[in-house]
Amino acid sequence: MSAVQRGDFDLQQTLQQADGWSLESAVHRPTGRLVHLLMFSQVFSQLSQFRAAVRTDRDTLLQLQHACIQKFLGFAESDGELLCWMEAPEAPKLALLIEAGTRLSADEIIDIGWQICSALQQMHNVGLAHGALSADTVLLTEGLQPVITAVGLQRWLNAAATARAQQNQSATRPALISVSAFASAEQVQRDLRDLAALLKHLLEHACKERTQQPSTTSLNSRLARLLDRLLDPAQPLPLTVRELQGRLGEILIDDAEMPIHDCRDDATGYKSTIIGGLFENSATATATPAPHVSAGSAGYWPKLPIIITVGILLLLTLLAVLIR
Repeated sequence: MSAVQRGDFDLQQTLQQADGWSLESAVHRPTGRLVHLLMFSQVFSQLSQFRAAVRTDRDTLLQLQHACIQKFLGFAESDGELLCWMEAPEAPKLALLIEAGTRLSADEIIDIGWQICSALQQMHNVGLAHGALSADTVLLTEGLQPVITAVGLQRWLNAAATARAQQNQSATRPALISVSAFASAEQVQRDLRDLAALLKHLLEHACKERTQQPSTTSLNSRLARLLDRLLDPAQPLPLTVRELQGRLGEILIDDAEMPIHDCRDDATGYKSTIIGGLFENSATATATPAPHVSAGSAGYWPKLPIIITVGILLLLTLLAVLIR
C-alpha cells in the first residue's frame, strides 16, 4: 500500500458507518477532487486475512472500467489504517428514490437490470463478485444509468469476520490465511438472486401499465414471472449473468406492441429505455430509402467483362486469318 496521509483528505460528510469502517465524502487535496473515502480501523487493517483480501483485489479494482461501476482511484495505508477512495457519483441511492415515491415503468426496470447485468458480467469475468447488491448499493442517475457501489467491501468484511473467528479459537492452533483470488460459483449465484430481488423490489413500486387487451399478457406480469422463478430456491438459476440479460431482452422482444410507459414529468424525467437501443438502428435503416438503381445499369456492369473477353477472341481470330 502506498503511503498516503489522512491529512491528504478533507472530510466533508459521513455517508455510512459501521463496526470497523466508515465511508466519507471527502476532497482529495492534491487533486481537489471530490471522492468517496473508505476507511478501515486499525483493528481491521491489521488482520492478516483482511489485508490479504484487500491486497488480492486492489489491482483488479483499479483496472476495472465500466460505466455502471463506481471507479476506484487509489489504495493506501496511513498510520496503520487501510484506505481506498473512489469517484463520487452524482446520483442518489435507489432506496432513497423509492422512499421518495419515484415510480419506474417495467421497460425502465428491465433497462436498469440490463445495464447491471453488463456490469456484473464484467466483474465476474475478472473473478470479482459483489455479495451485497441491493437498493442501498446501487445509485441511479437522472438518465436512468445505475451505478454499483461498495464493490469488494462485502468480501473484505467477510474476510475480517473469518479472521476474528479464528482469533477466538484456541491459541495453540496456527492461524490459517486463505483468500481465493476468484469468486466462487455460489457467490456468482448470490449476485444473480440479489439482482432479481432488487428488480422485484423496483417492480413492486412500479407505475401502473396502460390497459392491456384481454388476449395479451402485460410486460409487468412477464417480468414478475421471470423474477419469481429466479427467486424460487427450487428453480435452477442461469449459469451466468449474461443469460439473465438475454432473458430480460426476450421479454421486450416478445412484447408485440413495445409500449413505452412513462409516469414522470417530461421537464424533469428521462425516457431512455433499452427499447430504443434495441430498435434504433433498425428503425433508422427502415427510414432511409435505398438509392435507386435502374434495371439496365444493374445488369450492364456484370456483363462488361464477358463482352470484353468475346471481343478479344474475335480480334485474335481475325488476326489469325490475315496471317494465313
